[in-house]
Amino acid sequence: MPADAAICDTHSALDYFRLTRDRRLLWGGKASSSTSTPRDLAAAMRRDMLKTFPQLADVRIDYAWGGLIDATMNRAPHFGRLEPTVYFAQGFSGHGVNVTGLAGRLIAEAIDAQAARFDLFGRIRHRDFPGGRVLRTPMLALAMTWHRMMDLL
Repeated sequence: MPADAAICDTHSALDYFRLTRDRRLLWGGKASSSTSTPRDLAAAMRRDMLKTFPQLADVRIDYAWGGLIDATMNRAPHFGRLEPTVYFAQGFSGHGVNVTGLAGRLIAEAIDAQAARFDLFGRIRHRDFPGGRVLRTPMLALAMTWHRMMDLL
């Protein structure tokens, strides 16, 4: 695997990895509808990693961290303006590592009066997750389960 390549699988809740310059594996993934991080995140990540790289069973994990992601219904990032000179970019749906750099560039262009590309993303229609505050989380869990089932097919 080349050290300058980032690789991901094709699952809806994808796993991704790359080699660092010092030839260590950087592994990511573990998307869920929960708002809490697994108690032993390193063990949970190891289980997923070993599905792809079983030969790494004896390798130690130096660092493990987790957090929330922001997702949109259509999984496309949400760009817009709150005021003519107040921009936002959110809802990267787990793809923030590869899209936030582009978002920053497009916001910088818009600030510099070259907003055409930023406005193109701003025209993507977005809607709220259904269910309101009461049903949003259970419906999101159901949707994540459906996507995982589709990934198995």
